[in-house]
Amino acid sequence: MSNRFLNQLAGIIKVNLRGERPEKIINLALSRGIHIWDIKKTIDGMDMKVKSSGFEALENICEENNYSLEVVKQEGVPFLKALFVRRLGFWVGAVIFIAALYFMASFIWFIDVSGNQKVDKSRIIMMAAKYGVYPGAPRWTFSRSEVEGAMLRDLSELAYVKIDIKGVKANIEVVEKIFPREEISGPCHIVAAKEAVVEEVLVLAGEAQVEAGKAVSKGEILISGVVYPQKNPFMEEVEEVAEEKPSLVRARGRVKARVWYQGYGECRLRTEKMLLSGKESSEIKLEIGGKTISIKKAKIKDYDFSICEMKEKKIKTPLGSVRVYKTRWQEQRKKVTLYSEEEALSKAQEKAKKNLLEKMGKDKNIIDQRKRLLSSPSDLIIRVQLSVETIEDIARAEPINIGPNGN
Repeated sequence: MSNRFLNQLAGIIKVNLRGERPEKIINLALSRGIHIWDIKKTIDGMDMKVKSSGFEALENICEENNYSLEVVKQEGVPFLKALFVRRLGFWVGAVIFIAALYFMASFIWFIDVSGNQKVDKSRIIMMAAKYGVYPGAPRWTFSRSEVEGAMLRDLSELAYVKIDIKGVKANIEVVEKIFPREEISGPCHIVAAKEAVVEEVLVLAGEAQVEAGKAVSKGEILISGVVYPQKNPFMEEVEEVAEEKPSLVRARGRVKARVWYQGYGECRLRTEKMLLSGKESSEIKLEIGGKTISIKKAKIKDYDFSICEMKEKKIKTPLGSVRVYKTRWQEQRKKVTLYSEEEALSKAQEKAKKNLLEKMGKDKNIIDQRKRLLSSPSDLIIRVQLSVETIEDIARAEPINIGPNGN
C-alpha cells in the first residue's frame, strides 16, 4: 500500500512497447535499475508501468535498439499539478463564482406574505422594508425578532408576525386580529337571525311584529324599534290637533322558534387515493451564459406515479445572471380501499353528522332528528341525509336606518 502511494506521488506512466523481442528491452531496463511493473502481453506488444523518473531512460533504451514506445496513460500527482496549472484560469474562475454565489446568497432577494385577508399585502411589505427587510437587504443587517416586534406595534390589525428566511427568500407569515362586533347602543329592531317558525315571543321593549305559528325568513323584523303612541279610548271623539309622531327605541326581547338543519354525507364502496411513498429524487442545474451545467443528477425518476415540482431562481452576480433550476420527483402509490355497505353507511353518517354540526353549532335544544338514506341498493355511493329540529332564540339586534328626513 505504501509503495503504491509513493508511486502515485512520484508519477506513473503506462506505456506500450512494440518490437520483435520486447523481453530484451525489459531485461535491459531492469539491469539499469528502472522499475517496471504490471507487465501484460498484448497483440501488438507489451503494456507496462514505469515511474515518471525512469521514463526517459526507458525511452532512450528503446531508441538505441529501434523499439517503439508509446505513452498510453499518465497518473499521479505531477500530472495533476500540470493539469491544474494548465487550467488555472478555469479553477480561479470557479472559486470566484462559488464565492460570489455564497456572497449573493447572504442577501434577501424575494419576499412573500401569507395569512393576510383584510390587511393589504403592500402595507406589510412596506412596513417590513421600513425595518430592514426588503429585496437586496443583507441578512446580517437586521434582527428577525426586532422586525417582528416593530411590525406588530405599527400594524394594529395584526396579532402575530413571523419572518422565516430560507435561502434568498423571506416568508412573512401574519395572523390578523378578530375584532368583536360592535354593540348597538342606539335605536334598533329585533330581526330573525335565520329562517324558522315562531313558537314564543317575549317583548321587553318595542312592538311585536310576529306571533306564535308564523313562519319568518332571515332578516325579517320580529320586534320593531318604532313605537307608535297608544290611542286613549276616552279621547277618541276629541279632534286631534296634531298627529303624534312615533318614537324610536332600542327593541329588546326574546323570540323562540323552531329551526331545521340538514347535514349530508356520502361514502364510496371503493375508494382510490394517491399517497406519497416517501421516495423522491431531484436534480439541480445551473444556466450560465446560455450554457447548462448539471450540478446534481436524479438517481431514480421513472416512477409509475409521481408529483413533479420545479423551482427556478435567478441570481445576479458580478459575473452575470445565473439561473438555478431544481426539479424534484416524489413517488406516489395508489391505495385502494373497499368498504362493505355497513361500513360505508357508518362513514357516510359520520360525515353527515359533522356537516350538520358545522351548520348547527353546539348547545342547541334538539327536539327531533331523522335519518334518510338517499342512495339505491345498486349505487356505488352510499348517501345519507340527517335532519334535526331545534328550539332556539333567533332574535338579533339590527340598527334602524334613519333617512335624511327622519324616515
